[in-house]
Amino acid sequence: MRIIAGIYKGRKLKGSSDLSIRPTTGRVKELIFNVLQGFTEDNVALDLFSGSGTLGIEALSRGAQKVVFVDASDRSLAVLKDNLNTIGVPEEKYSIVKSDAIQFVKKAEFSVDLLLLDPPFRYPKLQQLIDLLVTSKLMTQKSVLVVEHETINPLKLESDVYEVLIQKKMGRSLISFLVKKEENES
Repeated sequence: MRIIAGIYKGRKLKGSSDLSIRPTTGRVKELIFNVLQGFTEDNVALDLFSGSGTLGIEALSRGAQKVVFVDASDRSLAVLKDNLNTIGVPEEKYSIVKSDAIQFVKKAEFSVDLLLLDPPFRYPKLQQLIDLLVTSKLMTQKSVLVVEHETINPLKLESDVYEVLIQKKMGRSLISFLVKKEENES
């Protein structure tokens, strides 16, 4: 795995030896950041289910002001810390939280501009988490939520609180870009 663009372009990232962790492929990562085109610059991002940190580190490389990495696995967090240290990302550019995703979202008292969500493909609470995220303090009217999920685990496309702006299929993956609906919309 390599960083595709930005100040850390070309640097190698370590993956986890845990075969249950599915890192985001370079093609998917490139698609995500091509769609976002500059949106990461000077914004704060959340990398939920961060694993080895490939999405959040790509955001930092492309100018994100700060990234909050969240994962429940000690093994994944150890790989993430090693990647951040090896690349030389300054400590003030990130924070790392060990937490279950749903518990983290329920307790969060801050907002971010970009939410990167790459849960395990068989994550059974995906829709519950999306519904919780878009109504949490984490997501504002200006935030963008990017979700990589399996084609057989789709999201609701119709919702009272969010809309799917773009959805791209790549192999077994669906990459969905969501925003909060305007509060005065019905």
